[in-house]
Amino acid sequence: MTAVLDFAAPPHRWSAVWQGTHRTVPPEETWQRLQPLLGTVGITRVADVTLLDDIGLPVWQAIRPNAKSLSVSQGKGVTHELARVSAAMESFELYCAEEPALETAVASPARLATELTYDWAELPLLGGHALHSGTRIRWCPVEDLTARTGTWAPLESVVVDLRMRASWAPPAVRTSSNGLAGGNNLAEATLHGLLEVVERHSLAVTARSGGPWKSAVRAEPDGSGTASAVLERLLQAGAVVEIADVTCDLRVPTFAARVWSPSVPWWFSGSGTHPDADVALSRALTEAAQSRLTAVAGARDDIGVFHYDFADTAGTPAPQPGNGGAATPRVAELTGAHGTAPTGPRDIDADLENLLDVAARHGTTVLRADLTVPAYGIPVVHVVAPGLTFDTGAWA
Repeated sequence: MTAVLDFAAPPHRWSAVWQGTHRTVPPEETWQRLQPLLGTVGITRVADVTLLDDIGLPVWQAIRPNAKSLSVSQGKGVTHELARVSAAMESFELYCAEEPALETAVASPARLATELTYDWAELPLLGGHALHSGTRIRWCPVEDLTARTGTWAPLESVVVDLRMRASWAPPAVRTSSNGLAGGNNLAEATLHGLLEVVERHSLAVTARSGGPWKSAVRAEPDGSGTASAVLERLLQAGAVVEIADVTCDLRVPTFAARVWSPSVPWWFSGSGTHPDADVALSRALTEAAQSRLTAVAGARDDIGVFHYDFADTAGTPAPQPGNGGAATPRVAELTGAHGTAPTGPRDIDADLENLLDVAARHGTTVLRADLTVPAYGIPVVHVVAPGLTFDTGAWA
């Protein structure tokens, strides 16, 4: 079997947006490309849910009732335009991953031994899996971005179809949207997919060593960048905010943040990873606000009962600092610890190549499945990194 690949360089290297994220075109332009496709992919509503909460950070939802995975996708950003595109793009990505037009082949790992560029045992396998060298499963062609060659990945690690099956199959590889990303070009989509994989790995590593909150701090805004502005907005809304640096041995700036307030007296968490530490922290803070609105809105398919335990704790006082009241750092101290300061445009291609170099030095293979529907013209990829781990469900 031979995988045919195209490594042509995508256009638009530099980010046109760099507040809270890095994207190669403004969100209004992305929306103009995406909006005509909403009905085609089954998105029936894109809604602003920001004012269901009293914090005020922009959060939007995209509704796709006939989804084979989540029918409600969330989006956040430092502006409403970014949050709207974030929600719609997440739903669009899932659509592209639910039933992609991929070449497939049934074979065992042993049969593909000479064509696999990684150790199949390091794939994200299910607990109690039945996969061994002789198990025949379905594979699809992917790109090994580390070795710059073609290889194969189990179809279940690429497709995101969470429906009940009509027939039984031996448990093998975990199906997850971890690493699924869209973008304005292929490099941008790949970068954001790989950053999510690194983010989830960092959280999993931190969870195994006691979790992020034992060392979390309550930082002070200082006007140093977007993260400081987001934090200031949360504090002005009466929220208690704790931040933890959960950067792992891959050394890509990664933060976890959690938010509590008297109006919704429960911790809601978020995380973010990016070479620009200010963006990483901004993403963690805005995702924490998004997690809170997910529970308040109550529409997302995968909400657990635990999200509503706060209903019995109304009127409770603010929790004490998890780190025993250590000195309050400024935001610039947290982001500056990574040797970066808020910057302007970034070279998206260079960021991706640097991240691939980091993975190679770490001994990690980065696989990319291109799920782009040519007729739609919006790149979507699923990035899988055998050897990196991730947890499912709530980790707060």
